Order: sequence, then C-alpha cells, then structure tokens
Amino acid sequence: MKHILFIATILSLSLNVGAQENWSLQRCIDYAFQNNIQIKQSQLSYDIAKINSLQAVGNALPNLNASGSHGYNWGQTIDPFTNTFATERIQSNSFGLSSGIVLFNGFQTLNSIRQSKIDVESQKYLIEKMQNDIALAVANAYLNILFNQEFVSISKSNLSATQNQVNRIQTLVDAGQVPEGDLSEIQAQLAVDEANLVGSENSLDLAYLSLTQLLQMSSDEARNFAISTPNEEDLADISLIADPAIAVSAALNNFPEIRSSETNVLSAEKGLMIAKGGISPTLSASYSYGTGYSGANKVGVGEPILTPVQIGIVEPTGQAVWSIVPQVSYSGFETKAFGDQLNDNVNQSLFFRLNIPLFNGFSTYSNIERAKVNLLSAEYSLESTKQQLEQDVERAFADAKAALGNFRASEKSVDASQKAFDYAKIRYEQGVINAVDYQNARIRLDNAKADLIRNKYGYVFKVKVIDFYLGKAITLR
Repeated sequence: MKHILFIATILSLSLNVGAQENWSLQRCIDYAFQNNIQIKQSQLSYDIAKINSLQAVGNALPNLNASGSHGYNWGQTIDPFTNTFATERIQSNSFGLSSGIVLFNGFQTLNSIRQSKIDVESQKYLIEKMQNDIALAVANAYLNILFNQEFVSISKSNLSATQNQVNRIQTLVDAGQVPEGDLSEIQAQLAVDEANLVGSENSLDLAYLSLTQLLQMSSDEARNFAISTPNEEDLADISLIADPAIAVSAALNNFPEIRSSETNVLSAEKGLMIAKGGISPTLSASYSYGTGYSGANKVGVGEPILTPVQIGIVEPTGQAVWSIVPQVSYSGFETKAFGDQLNDNVNQSLFFRLNIPLFNGFSTYSNIERAKVNLLSAEYSLESTKQQLEQDVERAFADAKAALGNFRASEKSVDASQKAFDYAKIRYEQGVINAVDYQNARIRLDNAKADLIRNKYGYVFKVKVIDFYLGKAITLR
C-alpha cells in the first residue's frame, strides 16, 4: 500500500510539473519583459538619464572641497606663514576648505534640471515602446505555434484516415475483389501523408524554437517549454471594432511613441532656453577657509631678556637717547607648537564674481541657432510620428478587415470541400472513382483546411494588433 501511495504521489507531482510547463501568452510576454536584452539595454539608458538628472540637480548646489598638504623646502625661500627668508630645510603643512556656488547664470542651471527630468520621462516611454514591440513579436510567434499545432493535428488525422483506407484495400486485395494496383496507389498516398506529418512536426519545432529564442530562454528551459492552447470559445469571441478612428484616437493619446516625441519637443524647448541663457551675465560666489604650519615659525625659550636700545645722542650734552621699547631676546628658540600655529594662521575669504559675455567667437549665437534647429526637428519628428502611427493603425484595420473576409470565405470553402471529400470517399469505397480522384479530393480539402487555419490565426493576430492600439493587453482571453 505504501508503494502504491508513493507511486501515486510521484505521478501527481509529475502531472503538476507538466501542467506548470504550459505557458500562456501573458506569461510569455511577462518573461520576455524580464529577460529580453533589448529591454534591459533600454532600462540602462533610463538609469543613465536618472543619473544625469541627479547631476543636473547637483550642479545647482554649492560645491565643497577640502585640501591638505605636507612638504619640505630646501634653499632660500620666503616662508608663506612667517613672511621671512628661510635658508634651511623647512617643514610646512597647509589645510583648507573651499566652497563655491553660481548665484545666477540666466536660469541655465534651472532649465538644465527641468530638461533632465523631461529626458528621464522620454527614456521611460522608449522602454514602453520596446516592450510593445516585444509583446507583438511574442504574440505573433505564439500564434505561429498554435497555427502549426493545428497543421500537425490535420496531418495526423489524414495519416490515420489513409491508414484505414490502406487496411480496407488490403482486405479487398486479399479477398481478390480489387486489383493490387489500387493498394499501391493508396500506399503511395500513405507515404505522402507520413512525409507531411514529419514536415508539419518540423515546422512546429521551428515555431517553438523561434519563440524560445525570442524569449531568450536557455537550452534547459526551452527543452521542456510548451504553450497552453486557448479554448475555441475564446478565439470565437474575438471581434473587430467597427470604426478605425477609435483605435487611431486611442493610439495618438496613449502610445509611448507619441509621448516620447512630445517629451523630446519639451526637452528641445528647454535646450533653447539654456542656449539663450548664455547671453546673460553670470554671478558666482566663493568662500575659503585655511590655515597652516611652518617649521620656520620660531618662538623664544624661557624668560625674555630686555636690552635697552640707544637710538641717538643729544649733541650739546652728549647724553644718550634710549628707545622706549627695549630689544627682546631669548636664550634659545624652538618651533612654535603645531596647534598654536593652526589657530594663529587661520585665513578666510569671500569673493563675488560677475562675468558679462561680450564676444566669444559666435559660440553663444551658434548654440542658440543650433537649439532652434533641434526644436524644429523635434516638432517635425512628433508630427511624423503621429502621421506614421495613424497610417499604421488604418493599415492594420484594413488588414484585419481583409483577414476577416478571408477567414469567412475559408470557412465556406472548408464546408464545401468537406462535403465533396465525403462524397468522393463514398464513391471511392464503392469503386466508382479511382485513387487519384480520391486523393485530389483529399488534397483540395487539405488546402482548404490549411487556408482556414492560416486565415483564422492571421485574423486573430490582426485583431490583437488593433486591440493593442486601443491600449488593451495582448491576450487570447
């Protein structure tokens, strides 16, 4: 009993795994969004645009930099901290902080921030466009698999029917009721049906390969990959809208191509404003704080020795004239303490700078004219994108409408060909017609079925394209 339960459990797990391998169209599209290299590259461009936007904001903020140095000097030089000549080796250190900010530059910094945010939006729309293109390609490849699956089913059905005919003719030949040639003719048809089945299965394998490559699956993932087949009721519910203007309006209002082109126009407008800001004066401010240490900065050791200084003699009396300030000397000297020097040598500065552009080799003029051309180009591109999208929608609607007509005609053709084949089959089994006539009727039916399948999925895909322009998710439900 335990063995039976174990085997049942394993079979149940196997069936669950097998069921999980069947991928819906939506799952395929989601997988492509997560793994497609082109989408990942578009995401990188979006990330770069966000970094550029952060940099544009940073350009409006004050900068802050710290500096420090440590060095030695040999030979005669003026010490920067004592302002005296130093002839021996002197150690010196300096430390500083500096900051600067642009106070006004014709709003170039502000417009650069706004332009960078617009560029981020534009990159986001480009990602959406890439996703839309991938979704359509995945849907087309998915429907191609369904198309080839039905061909395989037809090939198997034809092979089974022909095999039954071979068995029937073989029985009649063995009974001596029909000649051996009839058996050879139907066996030849059996060989053709077997070849058709192999060809259909190969086409199905290639269709699966195309989808897995589009999804960029690994070989291990592709090995067990299988799609789920939609219900016929779901396909039957697919219908075409009556007026293409509805799809045109929806696409023009929502499609990422339009949004991207519109943001490009806005970005070009900001670019023109930035270029015009180049003719404006620039006002900037800077602040610095520094201090340092020098080995040449000496202080006396011990108590100071005060020595009177004679500065003259009174002529009539010869009396000496002494300075009020005596000469100060020490018994020895030592380098002033590091911390004391840092406190004593503090220096701060604050500067404002005004730059007025008068002539710079036509660079500002050229930048403005170039920005005007870029803006005009962006406006033309937007108009062209709108026209192209409108034409694409109208063409897709015309294709879908034609596909619907072909699909309905194919249904009638299959009905007529099926009746003709059923009648030919009866006549063939009764010996009224030969195998060639029977095969011709079967070929006409096969061709009609092939056209029906091709037109059915062609119609489904074209309707899904219209739904796509309407902003609907691409699904077979």
